[in-house]
Amino acid sequence: MLFIQPVYKRYTYNLCVKPWPAGRDSIELDRIMRLIHNSRLPQFRTPFGAVTTGTTLSLSVILEDADPNQATLTLRTWVDEIGESQYPMTHEGDGIFTVELECTEPCLIWYSFICNIEGQPEVRLGAPQGRTGGEGVTYDYAEVPSFQITVYKHREVRPEWYERGMVYQIFPDRYARDENWRERTLAEVEKPRNGIQRRMVEEWNEPPVYERAEDGSIKTWDFYGGSLKGIQEDLPRIAELGFTAIYLNPIFEAASNHRYDTADYTKIDPILGTEQDFTELSQAAEKLGISIILDGVFNHTGDDSIYFNRYGNYPGVGAWQSEDSPWRDAFYFHEDGSYDCWWGVGNMPAINESSELVRERLLGKDGVIRKWLRAGAHGWRLDVADELSDDFLAEIKKAVLAEKPDALLLGEVWEDASNKISYGHLRRYLQGSELDSAMDYPFRDMVIGFLMGYKNAYEAAEDIETLRENYPSEALSCALNLLSSHDRPRIISVLGGGPDESQLPECERSKWRLDENSMGLAKSRFWLATLMQMTFPGVPSIYYGDEYGLEGLTDPGNRRTLPTKDQLHDFDTLAIVKNASAIRRALPFMVDGEIKAFALNDDVLAYTRTGKDGEAATVIINRSLRNSHCVTIPALGECASDVISGHECEIHNGTVTLDLYPLGSSIIYHHAEKRLQEPLDHGAGVVCHITSVPTDDGKPGTIGAPTRRFIDHLAAMGMRYWQVLPVNPTDFFRSPYAGPSAFAGNIDLLPESHEELAADFVTWKARGGEDADPLYTAFKHRNADWLEKYCVYMAVKKHFEGLSRHDWPADVARYNEHLIDDERFHDEAELQAYMQYRFDLAWCELMNYAHKKGIEVIGDIPMYVSDDSADAWSEPENFWLSDTGKAIEISGAPPDNFAPEGQVWGNPTFRWDHMKGNGYSWWMDRLRRAFSLYDRVRLDHFLGFHSYFSIPAGKACADGRWLAGPGKDLFQTAYDELGPLNFIAEDLGYLTPGVRAMASTCGFPGMDVLEFSDYDVRCGIHPTPGKILYTSTHDTSTLAGWCTRSFAGGDEPSGIALASELMGDALASDAPLVMMPLQDVLGLGDDARMNVPGVATGNWTWQADEADVAAAEEKTAKLLRSTHRFWGEA
Repeated sequence: MLFIQPVYKRYTYNLCVKPWPAGRDSIELDRIMRLIHNSRLPQFRTPFGAVTTGTTLSLSVILEDADPNQATLTLRTWVDEIGESQYPMTHEGDGIFTVELECTEPCLIWYSFICNIEGQPEVRLGAPQGRTGGEGVTYDYAEVPSFQITVYKHREVRPEWYERGMVYQIFPDRYARDENWRERTLAEVEKPRNGIQRRMVEEWNEPPVYERAEDGSIKTWDFYGGSLKGIQEDLPRIAELGFTAIYLNPIFEAASNHRYDTADYTKIDPILGTEQDFTELSQAAEKLGISIILDGVFNHTGDDSIYFNRYGNYPGVGAWQSEDSPWRDAFYFHEDGSYDCWWGVGNMPAINESSELVRERLLGKDGVIRKWLRAGAHGWRLDVADELSDDFLAEIKKAVLAEKPDALLLGEVWEDASNKISYGHLRRYLQGSELDSAMDYPFRDMVIGFLMGYKNAYEAAEDIETLRENYPSEALSCALNLLSSHDRPRIISVLGGGPDESQLPECERSKWRLDENSMGLAKSRFWLATLMQMTFPGVPSIYYGDEYGLEGLTDPGNRRTLPTKDQLHDFDTLAIVKNASAIRRALPFMVDGEIKAFALNDDVLAYTRTGKDGEAATVIINRSLRNSHCVTIPALGECASDVISGHECEIHNGTVTLDLYPLGSSIIYHHAEKRLQEPLDHGAGVVCHITSVPTDDGKPGTIGAPTRRFIDHLAAMGMRYWQVLPVNPTDFFRSPYAGPSAFAGNIDLLPESHEELAADFVTWKARGGEDADPLYTAFKHRNADWLEKYCVYMAVKKHFEGLSRHDWPADVARYNEHLIDDERFHDEAELQAYMQYRFDLAWCELMNYAHKKGIEVIGDIPMYVSDDSADAWSEPENFWLSDTGKAIEISGAPPDNFAPEGQVWGNPTFRWDHMKGNGYSWWMDRLRRAFSLYDRVRLDHFLGFHSYFSIPAGKACADGRWLAGPGKDLFQTAYDELGPLNFIAEDLGYLTPGVRAMASTCGFPGMDVLEFSDYDVRCGIHPTPGKILYTSTHDTSTLAGWCTRSFAGGDEPSGIALASELMGDALASDAPLVMMPLQDVLGLGDDARMNVPGVATGNWTWQADEADVAAAEEKTAKLLRSTHRFWGEA
């Protein structure tokens, strides 16, 4: 096929624009002459897909193997309610015919092409049969399938709160009870009433079953007592899962438990609660970043309602009762007394939407739609949108936006909502004046059809491309991507191969469950389905209980109760939802990027998501149960990483080849080699804290002569890097990872004592102090964001003899700028500032000396700050603290290899929402300070920036849960403000796909520690690409200690010998950088270990011996030279 560049068009036509009737079956012509048009390629149609009003659209056709000078090509369009138009196309040369259209009004344009060549039959070029886009097909008759163009009006104020989030759908009666559920439910179900009766179900776990009358109608409605208060009590869990919106099935008063038969639009169903309960739910949800979407049933009411009142259960005269009822005009009655109802269901009489009373009560300023938006809702989902007229939908949209300009209007549409025909009428749902989008059942059908084998990957890719082409980008970004709902079987039951329900008695359907093998298969497919859901354009919607693998066939089985916490035992599907949604969070272009789908074979579907800045990732799904597939995709960047497996992919000839296991998946993130990171030099380095540097007197190492001598040793060994632990003040246990400040320097690292520094301060002051020392003035200016706060904090702490800040008097319970002038604290604060100045001078001298010797210093930033710190005291708004400064949420870690019982660290966790709001200013100050101290910075607990373990203060580790961190957003902000980031990511622990995705987008090198290798290192060392190889760390056993314990059966000499071999193997490996704790360089065992995590005492005390370091110098230098790592000689 010939591809050309887009050309300029000569003619422009104005169109007001809708579809035209499908023609008879097409017959593809087998001719020598070829007509070529592909609606998805820019050579033939620009711009792609749906266009906004005012867009000039360019269309092209290529004529091959015929004389173009003898040909006449015509564009044929059809616009509903306008009809057919024909426009001559211009021959631009080389067989290329072009035309331009101006799309002035929202509509659908259907187009095809007519080719006439003298002496030959007329040929038509249209869309493939059954499709509305793609590569054109030639036909020999007139009414050919047409290509679709959606023209829509742009919405200026977008519902971003919805577009960028995730939705949790709740069927209220079956979700959660509150403490007053029984009294409230009994009060309603025991009321005498005519018509269908009601009963309360006491046992929460009883499977729902319909009790039917002889004629098959519902005899009794069952109520389980779920309530709005019950939902509110569970909001923290919903927020922790990352949901930003809750879609509630109907909550207004009704006779049934599903409440799609509304009895009173102005009243919350009393079984669910009150209007006040709804307002409180909305307010509580808003505080957690969650918006409420209500279900609006405006096509019909219930016959048992204040409006129709068929059974006389309500005061007043309903439409059924009398022609004189004020509500008579609100329904469609016939002369024989019958009435219109939804799909012939008698207890759901259809509303007359042209009734003035209906319009006022629903659409007016004080009408139902605006009332509940004012009460706290943020959007509406419209039930059976096909039953509502276009004019009525447009009026609903106006009412919604008049109340809240960023509100959402979503419709229940089961097919492609861009070209839906209902009751013989082409709908205008997505053209800008009606729905923002629809429930994306086409997405659900595509996912299930592909995974279950009803359609192959080519058909699934075509489904995706059709949505991409037909839907306005705004509508696609608002589509509610669901896998389950109250109207469809639970996704886990579907994916496990649910039964033919027609063969099951109705009473058995709600009790049916998958067997163990089928559940295992269902979970494997659920991962693929959820992965697609979280990486597809639109908004993912999880139906309550799907996160716990809740089973259920059709109604009522799909409306089972949500298991209570004590009933949950299987968390596989919960982990799937968390991991898949974490990828969406880590790769923001999965939210708003473009999509392009393609098939790699019948079993393997792929699609690439591309962001506005060119970031791209390809999602690949193998649906086969038995076959592995080796597939090749285009490489879209310099490098490629699989964020699911964590593997770096090799690129050959512009392609990436990978193997997919049965039911396997990959997300290949395409990226430049340099992203946010500053590359590291090839070579080797030593990890040793300053206190561990040898000294002449045996005291802990200090900045000055001991560290200069140590740098000399490092240079002689050929090292490029020296990694130190944090140089901030330490806590009572001398931990560098906990102390009173995340900014200040540790004065104890200076060679002078506090008394000597105090004496120097007196002398300095006598000589003029700051006025005579411009370097001090510059130091204060550089560090103004933290220095005074820290110094005042230390002065107050000294004044109150070391008491915790929680025990300080109210007047100093929080920092204020006047405390520096308080005579109680002023002098000590000035002394503290001077000592920080001395630290700064000494540290600068050390760094200058290191640089002269060719050594770069790697520093360390603990993620958290201490509760009793200047940071929490002076800026409490950055942390989860109460009004009195007490921690509400504290940091920790779940059980792992380090601590089987988990760890409670006690640091207050960050309020990332607040920090994001001010551009992470505290973190920018902290990083700026770190870059002023070190050449490079190791980020401790890097995983916590993606998801962090938070424990409610006063609770056990078991009560902790994973919450979302800032992700790449923090580091992108830092990059934009500070430039390329010299970070090393401490990414040890369990790496989820979301963490891998964040790491890939940032590009920071991670840590590959020998002890955590998943292979036998004795058989060769295989470094992980993109990571720094560490022989051990300050938190692990030494290399010799690990070898002794794991491989030598406790025999220390054998362990030391093996460790020496592994050191050589590590340095000889292809790792770009090898970092070795000094203990490993010296061949020391676990008696030289620096820290045992989870143990408070006995750590941070190890110190090297000068003779040992000197003795290791020559041997180490020889080893580095032999492995081409000796700095300056490699």
